[in-house]
Amino acid sequence: MTAQSEGKPVEKRVKDIMHRGVITCKPDTLLKEVVRMLADTGVHALIVAESGTEIEGVISHTDVIRLYGKNLLDYKARDIMTPLIYEVPASASIPEAIEVLARHRVHRLVVTEQGARGKIATGVLSTTDIIREMRGQMWYW
Repeated sequence: MTAQSEGKPVEKRVKDIMHRGVITCKPDTLLKEVVRMLADTGVHALIVAESGTEIEGVISHTDVIRLYGKNLLDYKARDIMTPLIYEVPASASIPEAIEVLARHRVHRLVVTEQGARGKIATGVLSTTDIIREMRGQMWYW
């Protein structure tokens, strides 16, 4: 019998519900381009990285809107990014990821996997992803 057939939920992993792939920009990307990327892709955050394995920061909608009304050509990604990155392995359980989100009071985590040349960002897990996952769950009392 499987865990699901016994009435127990199957424990999902971060990789099962994360946004696959990441949209990145370089640290010297002009804020005007960052805004275009956010608007055109519909994502809520960009990963700032010089290369695929060297994540330097994250730029969220909140970071960008703080500069509303200012000249977007005066700023680069590195000027407004949040340099502190919280990450979680793709193989982590959802409760493990929730613990990291809650402990650091953040809304998204960079999902990483081990590549040939170190850790690489393969996705993003947001609180919205977890809420969507909860919507379809069976609840046990």
